[in-house]
Amino acid sequence: MAKTKGFLEFRRREVGHRPVEQRVSDFSEIDLPLTPDDLQCQAARCIDCGIPFCHGTGCPVKNLIPEFNDLVYRGQWREACENLHAT
Repeated sequence: MAKTKGFLEFRRREVGHRPVEQRVSDFSEIDLPLTPDDLQCQAARCIDCGIPFCHGTGCPVKNLIPEFNDLVYRGQWREACENLHAT
């Protein structure tokens, strides 16, 4: 992992939501996506715990979450996508 103390450096960032006035008139996404920079900061928060519970019970589709987070943190978007598609 590139940033094992990233969870101390970066605060957790929640996604925003579209205003209700907009949402009631269409079927578009409710959540506002994070920017690529925000995604990289959030990926850096992975603590590389050594016993990644996100591998066994945290991800129902068995995604390799620490590896994916590291690729996103490094800005390797294509490799991150391939990582997700591999499971």
